[in-house]
Amino acid sequence: MRFFYSTLAFSLCLVFCHAQETPDDATFLTQARAKYDAPFERNLQSFNCAIEFSWKQHFTEAVRVGDEGTDEEIAKIFQPIRNRVTVTNHKVEVSAGMTEQEVNKLPHGGMAENLLQHAVQFSLNNWLAASNNAILPRKGTPVHVEPSNAGYKLKFKIQTLDVEMMLARDMSLRSEGVKGSESDRREIDFRLGPQGFLLTSFSLGEDGDFKPGNRIILTYTYQSVRGFQLPEQVAINRESHHEVWHYKLTGCAVQVAK
Repeated sequence: MRFFYSTLAFSLCLVFCHAQETPDDATFLTQARAKYDAPFERNLQSFNCAIEFSWKQHFTEAVRVGDEGTDEEIAKIFQPIRNRVTVTNHKVEVSAGMTEQEVNKLPHGGMAENLLQHAVQFSLNNWLAASNNAILPRKGTPVHVEPSNAGYKLKFKIQTLDVEMMLARDMSLRSEGVKGSESDRREIDFRLGPQGFLLTSFSLGEDGDFKPGNRIILTYTYQSVRGFQLPEQVAINRESHHEVWHYKLTGCAVQVAK
Protein backbone atom coordinates (compact mmCIF):
# COMPACT_ATOMS: atom_id res chain seq x y z
CA MET A 1 0.00 0.00 0.00
CA ARG A 2 2.84 2.36 0.86
CA PHE A 3 4.35 1.64 -2.55
CA PHE A 4 1.00 2.45 -4.21
CA TYR A 5 0.76 5.83 -2.48
CA SER A 6 4.36 6.75 -3.23
CA THR A 7 3.87 5.76 -6.87
CA LEU A 8 0.68 7.82 -7.05
CA ALA A 9 2.42 10.81 -5.52
CA PHE A 10 5.27 10.48 -8.00
CA SER A 11 2.81 10.26 -10.92
CA LEU A 12 0.95 13.35 -9.73
CA CYS A 13 4.22 15.21 -9.44
CA LEU A 14 5.07 14.31 -13.03
CA VAL A 15 1.82 15.92 -14.13
CA PHE A 16 1.64 18.96 -11.89
CA CYS A 17 5.34 19.70 -11.57
CA HIS A 18 5.63 19.51 -15.35
CA ALA A 19 2.73 21.94 -15.66
CA GLN A 20 4.31 24.32 -13.16
CA GLU A 21 7.58 24.30 -15.08
CA THR A 22 5.90 25.30 -18.35
CA PRO A 23 6.94 28.91 -19.08
CA ASP A 24 4.37 31.56 -19.91
CA ASP A 25 2.97 31.45 -23.43
CA ALA A 26 5.07 34.22 -24.98
CA THR A 27 8.28 32.93 -23.39
CA PHE A 28 7.52 29.39 -24.56
CA LEU A 29 7.11 30.55 -28.15
CA THR A 30 10.37 32.50 -28.01
CA GLN A 31 12.23 29.52 -26.52
CA ALA A 32 10.73 27.11 -29.05
CA ARG A 33 11.62 29.27 -32.06
CA ALA A 34 15.21 29.55 -30.81
CA LYS A 35 15.63 25.77 -30.93
CA TYR A 36 15.28 25.48 -34.73
CA ASP A 37 18.06 25.82 -37.27
CA ALA A 38 17.25 29.00 -39.20
CA PRO A 39 20.23 29.71 -41.49
CA PHE A 40 18.58 32.69 -43.17
CA GLU A 41 18.17 34.33 -39.77
CA ARG A 42 21.93 34.12 -39.40
CA ASN A 43 24.00 35.41 -42.30
CA LEU A 44 23.03 33.04 -45.14
CA GLN A 45 21.68 34.98 -48.10
CA SER A 46 21.31 32.21 -50.70
CA PHE A 47 22.66 28.94 -51.96
CA ASN A 48 22.93 27.44 -55.44
CA CYS A 49 23.27 23.74 -56.22
CA ALA A 50 23.26 21.33 -59.14
CA ILE A 51 20.34 18.90 -59.20
CA GLU A 52 21.23 15.24 -59.75
CA PHE A 53 18.23 13.27 -60.99
CA SER A 54 17.88 9.96 -62.82
CA TRP A 55 14.85 9.50 -65.06
CA LYS A 56 15.70 5.81 -65.39
CA GLN A 57 15.49 5.33 -61.62
CA HIS A 58 12.37 7.49 -61.42
CA PHE A 59 10.42 5.27 -63.80
CA THR A 60 11.10 2.27 -61.55
CA GLU A 61 9.24 4.10 -58.75
CA ALA A 62 6.45 5.82 -60.65
CA VAL A 63 3.59 4.86 -62.92
CA ARG A 64 4.54 6.12 -66.35
CA VAL A 65 1.73 8.08 -67.99
CA GLY A 66 3.39 8.48 -71.38
CA ASP A 67 3.28 12.24 -71.84
CA GLU A 68 6.78 12.58 -70.36
CA GLY A 69 8.36 11.33 -73.59
CA THR A 70 9.63 8.15 -75.20
CA ASP A 71 12.60 6.24 -73.81
CA GLU A 72 14.79 7.78 -76.50
CA GLU A 73 13.54 11.32 -75.81
CA ILE A 74 14.10 10.89 -72.09
CA ALA A 75 17.60 9.48 -72.54
CA LYS A 76 18.83 11.82 -75.25
CA ILE A 77 17.00 15.07 -74.57
CA PHE A 78 15.78 15.32 -70.98
CA GLN A 79 18.42 13.40 -69.00
CA PRO A 80 21.34 15.53 -70.30
CA ILE A 81 19.67 18.75 -69.08
CA ARG A 82 21.72 20.23 -66.26
CA ASN A 83 19.29 21.77 -63.79
CA ARG A 84 20.38 24.04 -60.96
CA VAL A 85 18.42 25.52 -58.09
CA THR A 86 18.88 28.81 -56.26
CA VAL A 87 17.29 29.25 -52.84
CA THR A 88 16.98 32.59 -51.04
CA ASN A 89 15.10 33.38 -47.85
CA HIS A 90 11.86 33.89 -49.78
CA LYS A 91 11.92 31.87 -53.00
CA VAL A 92 13.14 28.77 -54.82
CA GLU A 93 14.13 29.04 -58.48
CA VAL A 94 14.98 26.06 -60.69
CA SER A 95 16.77 26.70 -63.96
CA ALA A 96 17.59 24.42 -66.87
CA GLY A 97 19.73 27.09 -68.47
CA MET A 98 16.98 27.64 -71.04
CA THR A 99 14.23 30.17 -71.50
CA GLU A 100 10.63 29.17 -70.85
CA GLN A 101 10.00 29.27 -74.60
CA GLU A 102 12.93 26.90 -75.22
CA VAL A 103 11.62 24.47 -72.59
CA ASN A 104 8.16 24.56 -74.16
CA LYS A 105 9.67 23.60 -77.53
CA LEU A 106 11.03 20.36 -76.09
CA PRO A 107 9.13 17.13 -76.88
CA HIS A 108 5.64 17.03 -75.35
CA GLY A 109 5.89 20.71 -74.46
CA GLY A 110 8.74 20.00 -72.06
CA MET A 111 6.41 18.03 -69.78
CA ALA A 112 9.20 15.94 -68.23
CA GLU A 113 11.35 18.97 -67.44
CA ASN A 114 8.39 20.89 -66.02
CA LEU A 115 7.43 17.95 -63.77
CA LEU A 116 10.96 17.72 -62.38
CA GLN A 117 11.18 21.46 -61.77
CA HIS A 118 7.83 21.42 -59.98
CA ALA A 119 8.91 18.52 -57.74
CA VAL A 120 12.11 20.34 -56.74
CA GLN A 121 10.33 23.64 -56.11
CA PHE A 122 7.53 22.04 -54.10
CA SER A 123 9.87 20.10 -51.82
CA LEU A 124 12.32 22.96 -51.25
CA ASN A 125 9.55 25.49 -50.64
CA ASN A 126 8.32 23.28 -47.79
CA TRP A 127 11.88 22.98 -46.48
CA LEU A 128 12.24 26.77 -46.75
CA ALA A 129 9.24 27.32 -44.48
CA ALA A 130 10.96 25.27 -41.78
CA SER A 131 14.38 26.85 -42.31
CA ASN A 132 12.84 30.33 -42.05
CA ASN A 133 11.08 29.40 -38.80
CA ALA A 134 7.84 30.15 -40.66
CA ILE A 135 6.43 26.77 -39.71
CA LEU A 136 5.97 28.05 -36.14
CA PRO A 137 3.85 31.09 -35.19
CA ARG A 138 5.65 34.39 -35.57
CA LYS A 139 7.14 36.03 -32.53
CA GLY A 140 4.44 38.05 -30.80
CA THR A 141 1.59 35.86 -32.06
CA PRO A 142 -0.98 35.31 -29.28
CA VAL A 143 -0.64 31.63 -28.34
CA HIS A 144 -1.71 29.35 -25.53
CA VAL A 145 0.49 26.49 -24.33
CA GLU A 146 -0.55 23.56 -22.21
CA PRO A 147 1.20 20.31 -21.29
CA SER A 148 0.28 17.10 -23.08
CA ASN A 149 1.23 13.46 -22.57
CA ALA A 150 3.96 13.72 -25.19
CA GLY A 151 5.10 17.26 -24.44
CA TYR A 152 3.15 20.39 -25.26
CA LYS A 153 0.08 21.56 -27.14
CA LEU A 154 0.39 24.98 -28.75
CA LYS A 155 -2.85 26.72 -29.72
CA PHE A 156 -3.34 29.87 -31.79
CA LYS A 157 -5.58 31.35 -34.46
CA ILE A 158 -5.04 31.89 -38.19
CA GLN A 159 -7.82 34.27 -39.16
CA THR A 160 -10.95 32.37 -38.02
CA LEU A 161 -9.31 28.95 -37.74
CA ASP A 162 -8.25 27.38 -34.46
CA VAL A 163 -4.86 25.74 -35.03
CA GLU A 164 -3.22 23.21 -32.74
CA MET A 165 0.42 22.13 -32.80
CA MET A 166 1.81 19.18 -30.91
CA LEU A 167 5.41 19.50 -29.75
CA ALA A 168 7.63 16.96 -28.04
CA ARG A 169 9.19 17.73 -24.66
CA ASP A 170 12.30 19.02 -26.44
CA MET A 171 10.00 21.48 -28.30
CA SER A 172 10.40 19.77 -31.67
CA LEU A 173 7.22 20.05 -33.73
CA ARG A 174 5.42 16.74 -34.40
CA SER A 175 2.10 17.71 -35.96
CA GLU A 176 -0.16 20.62 -36.72
CA GLY A 177 -3.71 21.00 -37.91
CA VAL A 178 -7.05 22.71 -37.64
CA LYS A 179 -8.83 21.83 -34.41
CA GLY A 180 -11.52 19.21 -34.93
CA SER A 181 -10.41 18.32 -38.48
CA GLU A 182 -8.55 15.06 -39.01
CA SER A 183 -8.17 15.76 -42.73
CA ASP A 184 -6.59 19.22 -42.40
CA ARG A 185 -3.39 18.26 -40.61
CA ARG A 186 0.31 17.69 -41.18
CA GLU A 187 2.84 15.39 -39.54
CA ILE A 188 6.41 16.60 -39.10
CA ASP A 189 9.71 15.18 -37.88
CA PHE A 190 12.82 17.09 -36.88
CA ARG A 191 16.24 15.93 -35.75
CA LEU A 192 18.81 17.89 -33.80
CA GLY A 193 21.62 19.32 -35.92
CA PRO A 194 24.66 21.44 -35.04
CA GLN A 195 22.65 24.70 -34.98
CA GLY A 196 19.24 23.37 -33.95
CA PHE A 197 16.36 21.25 -35.20
CA LEU A 198 16.42 20.22 -38.88
CA LEU A 199 13.35 19.18 -40.84
CA THR A 200 13.65 15.51 -41.83
CA SER A 201 10.07 14.64 -42.78
CA PHE A 202 6.94 16.57 -43.69
CA SER A 203 3.67 14.83 -44.54
CA LEU A 204 0.58 16.62 -45.79
CA GLY A 205 -2.68 15.62 -47.43
CA GLU A 206 -3.10 16.12 -51.13
CA ASP A 207 -5.79 18.77 -51.72
CA GLY A 208 -5.96 19.22 -47.94
CA ASP A 209 -7.22 15.68 -47.28
CA PHE A 210 -4.77 13.95 -44.93
CA LYS A 211 -5.31 10.19 -44.95
CA PRO A 212 -3.27 7.09 -45.85
CA GLY A 213 -3.05 6.74 -49.61
CA ASN A 214 -3.56 10.47 -50.17
CA ARG A 215 -0.47 11.89 -48.48
CA ILE A 216 2.53 13.65 -49.95
CA ILE A 217 5.54 12.67 -47.84
CA LEU A 218 8.71 14.73 -48.12
CA THR A 219 11.99 13.55 -46.59
CA TYR A 220 15.35 15.31 -46.32
CA THR A 221 18.93 14.45 -45.47
CA TYR A 222 21.61 17.10 -44.99
CA GLN A 223 25.09 18.20 -45.99
CA SER A 224 27.28 20.81 -44.37
CA VAL A 225 28.39 23.65 -46.65
CA ARG A 226 30.54 26.32 -45.00
CA GLY A 227 28.88 25.58 -41.68
CA PHE A 228 25.30 25.66 -43.00
CA GLN A 229 23.11 22.56 -42.98
CA LEU A 230 21.59 22.35 -46.48
CA PRO A 231 19.39 19.65 -48.04
CA GLU A 232 21.34 16.93 -49.80
CA GLN A 233 19.04 14.02 -50.66
CA VAL A 234 15.36 14.79 -51.06
CA ALA A 235 12.48 12.39 -51.69
CA ILE A 236 8.85 13.12 -52.58
CA ASN A 237 6.38 10.26 -52.18
CA ARG A 238 3.02 11.06 -53.78
CA GLU A 239 0.84 8.21 -52.57
CA SER A 240 -2.22 8.90 -54.73
CA HIS A 241 -0.20 8.56 -57.94
CA HIS A 242 2.14 5.80 -56.72
CA GLU A 243 5.15 7.89 -57.64
CA VAL A 244 8.38 8.74 -55.87
CA TRP A 245 10.84 11.44 -56.84
CA HIS A 246 14.45 11.30 -55.65
CA TYR A 247 17.03 13.99 -56.31
CA LYS A 248 20.32 15.09 -54.83
CA LEU A 249 21.81 18.57 -54.46
CA THR A 250 25.52 18.69 -55.25
CA GLY A 251 28.23 21.27 -55.80
CA CYS A 252 26.47 23.75 -53.56
CA ALA A 253 27.81 27.28 -53.20
CA VAL A 254 26.55 29.67 -50.53
CA GLN A 255 26.40 33.44 -50.44
CA VAL A 256 26.62 35.08 -47.03
CA ALA A 257 26.10 38.59 -45.77
CA LYS A 258 29.30 40.46 -45.03
